[in-house]
Amino acid sequence: MQPGREAAANSVTGLASRERVRGFELAAGLSVLFMIAVHDLWHWGSPETWTTPIGTLISVLGGPTATPVFLFVMAASLAFSPGLTVGALVARGAWLLVLGYVLNILRGVIPATLGMAAGLVTQQQIWPFTPWWLLTSVDLHHVTGLSLILLGLLVRWRPGWPWLAGAAALAAAGPLIRGLDFGTPLLDGPLTPILGGAPNVYYAAVPWVVFPLGGAVFGRHLAAATPDGRARIFRLGGILGLGLIAAGAVLVALTNPTFDVVTYWRMPPAFVVGTFGIVLAWLALCDLVTRRAWLDRRLGLVYHWSDRVIPMYFMHWLVVGWGIAIVGFRDLALPAILVATPCAVVITTLCARFAIGIESLPWRLLGRRGRSGVPAMPDQRIELGSADVVPAELVPEAVAAEG
Repeated sequence: MQPGREAAANSVTGLASRERVRGFELAAGLSVLFMIAVHDLWHWGSPETWTTPIGTLISVLGGPTATPVFLFVMAASLAFSPGLTVGALVARGAWLLVLGYVLNILRGVIPATLGMAAGLVTQQQIWPFTPWWLLTSVDLHHVTGLSLILLGLLVRWRPGWPWLAGAAALAAAGPLIRGLDFGTPLLDGPLTPILGGAPNVYYAAVPWVVFPLGGAVFGRHLAAATPDGRARIFRLGGILGLGLIAAGAVLVALTNPTFDVVTYWRMPPAFVVGTFGIVLAWLALCDLVTRRAWLDRRLGLVYHWSDRVIPMYFMHWLVVGWGIAIVGFRDLALPAILVATPCAVVITTLCARFAIGIESLPWRLLGRRGRSGVPAMPDQRIELGSADVVPAELVPEAVAAEG
């Protein structure tokens, strides 16, 4: 266990952890910071700011080291949560999916409707962000929820090569099935967060669940290793990451995809390979940083963000959406963005305290919050030390023996 930090329920999964992985926490906290910065840039900054050197750096940090790292680390952290429950993961995932649409209303539909009614903005100014577009957007909450549901359904199988093979198959098939239309709202509507190809579907499950699948495999091996072995796994992961970055560059040269945010959201196979490499290399760097005590002691604020990933993400979108009434929509020059973004980080950090527990709100209201934060499905609960079921799927053998 990391010294000086008590194990606590994960902000995303709601599951208690038997120990803290400092490298994961640093990466998760930074991913939130990068998300805030890039969303401020794209919604408050004028288009001219996006292509400046600083704007490009913010966009890059808000890409591979943000959402992909967040999803990877979320799944990897499950290996450190004893007593995994199918019901806990599925129920939490379903609520996060619902919460995504709640956030769409609060961050987009309401402020846009009120802003147009008050004459602060016009539909032409914020086009294509119509109220319907904003309501039906598919973003990080949605893919996180769907990823937890998938991991919950797979929890009884040990993460390994079959999981990686499945991730590779999804990455390869992504361009073929992303945006698949069955011609009936009964299918196309519910499948939008999974296969949706509309411009407002940013992080569809296909192919973005490849990162949680890979993260679950990485976490399983990390949890089973000794402390010295964990450092070696991070280093080997970093070396593998560099190789994947090179392989991704070759695939990019062969397939010649466009480099824009829409292509990034669609995540063609070349981008998947390269992004996986960036994730592994970034985690190796984060682990290396946390092993320097003089640096680690100065990262308390980042760890604070990591402990409140969902509240931070939820509140930052409210700050961005409602902040348009103050700063305008894509009106700020770069100097103003460099002032507004730190202000947004401070406001989000302060306001996140009011959203603590929102990821488990239904169970808190029902007074049924338990060890995992959500009610378990009795017939599918995985009990540590049970004579009937050994929780070896995402929890290392050593933990099962401790049960």
